[in-house]
Amino acid sequence: MLQNFIICVNAVIPSAIYLIIGIILKVTGVMKDEEVKKFTHVVFLTLYPFIMFDNLYGKNIADNMDARLGLYAVIFTALQFAASWIFVCTIEKNNYHRGAMIQSLYRSNYVLMGFPIAVNLFGKGNITAVAIIMMLVVPFYNVTAVILFETFRGGKVNFGQMLKRILTNPIIDGGIAAFIVMMLGIDLPAPIVNTIGTLSDATAPIAMILLGAALNLKGFSSDRWRIAVCTIGKLIVFPAFGIAGAAFLGIRNVQLIAVTLMVAAPDALASYAMASSMGGNGKLAGELVVITTITSCFTIPIFLFILKTNGLF
Repeated sequence: MLQNFIICVNAVIPSAIYLIIGIILKVTGVMKDEEVKKFTHVVFLTLYPFIMFDNLYGKNIADNMDARLGLYAVIFTALQFAASWIFVCTIEKNNYHRGAMIQSLYRSNYVLMGFPIAVNLFGKGNITAVAIIMMLVVPFYNVTAVILFETFRGGKVNFGQMLKRILTNPIIDGGIAAFIVMMLGIDLPAPIVNTIGTLSDATAPIAMILLGAALNLKGFSSDRWRIAVCTIGKLIVFPAFGIAGAAFLGIRNVQLIAVTLMVAAPDALASYAMASSMGGNGKLAGELVVITTITSCFTIPIFLFILKTNGLF
């Protein structure tokens, strides 16, 4: 049992170290806020496509995911979104806070927290299921977040603009490129494949360091009860239901870990920018990113330990 616990903790330690490095860079003034935003955007545009391409290219998709897994990921995420909306609207009457709270409960930082942990557990090249689920849920996150904030600020949803955002998302583009290359039967030269692999390997460490540098650890607002409710719901309640449901359906091994990381990952960093730019409580959204990110370094290993101890992966 101790060995299982060590395995699960070791899977999260690298991500925690990257976060700490980023926090140190922020605290010591080596990186300023504007620099962090700029470099984060550059990494998102230039490196994220490679991490998706690398984890899909040359893989037998059918062996890594079945319809049951894909349907479960999409359906549970939709139910999570709906449940979050109903719950928050029941306990919170101010539209200014509602968007940030709902978003924090269902939108996960799956890319940054999911890939590195999955790689540490199963090794590079064995986590195609994680990449596929990401292609399914990332568009859902983007679309629903826009609908969410437009609703609470009384605006109109521009579906054409949302479709454009999905099609120009680097993560989605990387996946589409991999599918196109494989469907056309193109065998990429080894130097290109190796370069893509190197860029993919560099993505998570750099992005996690930038995430640490982006976290604002200064005084929190008076929204402590909102932060507590959202953190518990995000990192404990929803993961418990999501993982239990997947296990009940017989989903196992890397596919179960893909679901686990989808539901147990912290609030997405993009949540802060979305809330701030669309009339929501950006400060609360930023605080939720900080708290859930730090707390998830403890909650994720616990869920992994439970699954490992019960022989589910």
